[in-house]
Amino acid sequence: MFRHSTAAIGAAAPLPTGIVDPLVAQRTIFSADRTHRFTLFRHWGDTTDYACAISMNPSGAAEDVGDRTVDGMVRRARNHWGVGAYYQLNVMSLRGTYSADLARAAVINLPENDEWIHRIAAGARIVVVSWGDAGHASGRGMAVEKILREVCNPSKVFCFGRNKSGAPVHPLYQRDDAPLLPYFT
Repeated sequence: MFRHSTAAIGAAAPLPTGIVDPLVAQRTIFSADRTHRFTLFRHWGDTTDYACAISMNPSGAAEDVGDRTVDGMVRRARNHWGVGAYYQLNVMSLRGTYSADLARAAVINLPENDEWIHRIAAGARIVVVSWGDAGHASGRGMAVEKILREVCNPSKVFCFGRNKSGAPVHPLYQRDDAPLLPYFT
């Protein structure tokens, strides 16, 4: 079981303090200074049959710690989506628990983030978009939609619903068994 962690905007993720599953360590990717996270990986079965979600920005979750959003998405992937692994991706790569703090940051996304979204989403059986209003308003949501249209069959891209702005809702306050709805309709 992973404990929970938060992160101040732009704070470097601490290196794991305990034993970490080697596959989780290999597939969880940070920038060299660990202030940006590109992928977070969890698995419990067939690692080639995975779901990924693309949310707002990385919080404190890392190789050996989780957060409420990631832990909830992992539960859904394991218990409801029938996959053996899960990747957490984000429209913005800068670590920070509170998205309101992003306005203070000079760089909220590194180009490598889009490369990882492209690579991971292309191989996923299920892609869940969930970046909320802030991801939409920043323009990053539309940039990620463009990537997904290039690499994914639209029938495998889902969301939990849409906000009034049209942005996909964030998963934190959705039921674990909330149905997935087609995103590209």
